[in-house]
Amino acid sequence: MTVSEIMQSYCVMVNGGSGVLVNAMTQEYSYVLTARHAVFEEGAHNVVIDHNQDPIEVLGVLVFPKEGLEEPLDCAILTITHQPGLSQKSWNAAHLPPLANLTFVGLPEAERASSKPITHWTGHSASVVNELITLALEGIPGKDIIQGMSGGGVYHVDNDYPYLVGVEFEMEASRLDHQFGRVDCHGLARYNELITLHSSAPMVPPHMECFSRVRDRIFAFNVIDPTNVQHLKSALIGFADSLIESGMPPPYEIMKHYDVQLLIDTGQSSVLEARELWIAYLEFVVISALMDGAGVADNGYISGIDKKRRLLYTSDVTNWLGRLDEILKIARKLLDKNGTLVVASPDAAAQPFPPDFVLKNVIGNIATIPNQGPFSIDEIESAIYTSYKLTHLEGLRKSCVIEKEFDYRSLAPGKVQLLELRKKLNEIIN
Repeated sequence: MTVSEIMQSYCVMVNGGSGVLVNAMTQEYSYVLTARHAVFEEGAHNVVIDHNQDPIEVLGVLVFPKEGLEEPLDCAILTITHQPGLSQKSWNAAHLPPLANLTFVGLPEAERASSKPITHWTGHSASVVNELITLALEGIPGKDIIQGMSGGGVYHVDNDYPYLVGVEFEMEASRLDHQFGRVDCHGLARYNELITLHSSAPMVPPHMECFSRVRDRIFAFNVIDPTNVQHLKSALIGFADSLIESGMPPPYEIMKHYDVQLLIDTGQSSVLEARELWIAYLEFVVISALMDGAGVADNGYISGIDKKRRLLYTSDVTNWLGRLDEILKIARKLLDKNGTLVVASPDAAAQPFPPDFVLKNVIGNIATIPNQGPFSIDEIESAIYTSYKLTHLEGLRKSCVIEKEFDYRSLAPGKVQLLELRKKLNEIIN
């Protein structure tokens, strides 16, 4: 799809105005972001039509309440029936560069009956103050020309991809005869505030929209001389890019599928949104694909390694080996015999794998036969636990790269270095 086609696919008609589809972190509903003045507060009274002219059922309306004499913000969210396949990407308005390119997409009244009902107006940001974006439109259109576009999405295009920045709600000037070419837009932070106010499901955070949003943070090797491993890191990031482009599902889809199975601390579901988890997960998939010689990491590949290899994340900074019994019990639930469990945590000094005597003691305790005394070991269970390969992601980085950085300096960049890394990984977890 072209940049314009992507933006257009999220554009919807909302009564006499416009709106933009976004992801919610639930499969119960999705959202349309729009302007408050474009909607009726009674959900059933609203008519929403997508870019294919198909109606979308409205489930509810979220608006800010009026407080005293002050008018509430002119923004609204419609909850609608779940729209599968949305992959909207967003951009924080506060992080826009000066005079950033912006594109305003909506359905002007004058064009709704034409063969091209959706219109794109390009321009640049004139100012961004307290989540209020003023957009200067090229061609200086008057209010009559863009009437009906209120509530439409405003995008910033970066590296040939459109990122939703905000939602338009009015012409800038208060006097009608001054309303030419400049429009005001609310940044997405205002819509997040509205969602929080109504205790609704959050929009998908930027780092969970696509693994490309965290790929710059993977494989942070804290080595003596970064030039020793710079080609290895470039090759790993390049491999990650190819896996992402091959159809790797985005973080929020993986989260919906696995939920707390990704965590050691299953009672801390809020950790599922942690950026560090998804950085670790991308590293885990890159390592897995490297070891398997796989060039694709789509849903089929990820589900195919479910019983063979898993990642577990915790935000606990203590030594991971102190929780070995918990980790082994989780492995027993998730993995087949001879499976590998990779732990990720903030433990910067993590050992790559548990010492044999520690592992033997823990397995001896958890494989005890119930009601048959403290020395009765279930040999079958013990054999299964013993077959598991347990490792820590930081420990792998340390033992396979950081402590061996000079091994890579003399190797040819690219494939040769990746093969060397795979050889070192195989020595630990295969």
